[in-house]
Amino acid sequence: MDGVRAWAAADPARRVEVVLSASTTAPLLPRPHGVDVVLLDLELNGELVLGEVAALSDAGHRVVVFSAHGGPAVVSQALENGACAYLTKDEAREHCIDTLVAVATDRPYVTRSLAGGMLADPRLSGREREALLLWFQGMDMAAVARRMTKTDGSGEAITKDTVKQYIDRARVKYARAGRQVASRFALLARAIEDGLIRPEDVGGYRSSASQ
Repeated sequence: MDGVRAWAAADPARRVEVVLSASTTAPLLPRPHGVDVVLLDLELNGELVLGEVAALSDAGHRVVVFSAHGGPAVVSQALENGACAYLTKDEAREHCIDTLVAVATDRPYVTRSLAGGMLADPRLSGREREALLLWFQGMDMAAVARRMTKTDGSGEAITKDTVKQYIDRARVKYARAGRQVASRFALLARAIEDGLIRPEDVGGYRSSASQ
């Protein structure tokens, strides 16, 4: 974290402020006010914490993974779990601040390790695909949130803001793969094209209020 603070201080525009640091993800669940992006070291207390990426993402966080591991399999799993971006420690000095700023503003930023894990595939997480499918069925984001429960086993619904994060992240991942999706219909077409969603799964939705 000292390195990140130093890089932030060296940035002439002072675009990044470190507001919280911790050796576990507990202080970030539920999502605290004022945290725009989580830079997650993939090895916390000597353990690989890929599962924490999903928990943080489910809480509505934009997650940038920071790790000594740069293999495509690890990068792909982090993206599948909901990470917005991936930095290896040997490329962090050059790219960390720009990556954090891009992710905070929902813009794509592709590092060498991220490109290796993407292979032109948007790598949507399971939760992002689930949110898109429900949204494409005609639900608004509040209805999608009521249908999706947290991954912690509590059975509680996620928030509308978290649904929006999932959908926005899907758009960013497509843009990062060089495949822009300017509208809801373009995003649906991309998802069908990639086999992420089947055309027959997308139908009309009637809310329980109208039944």
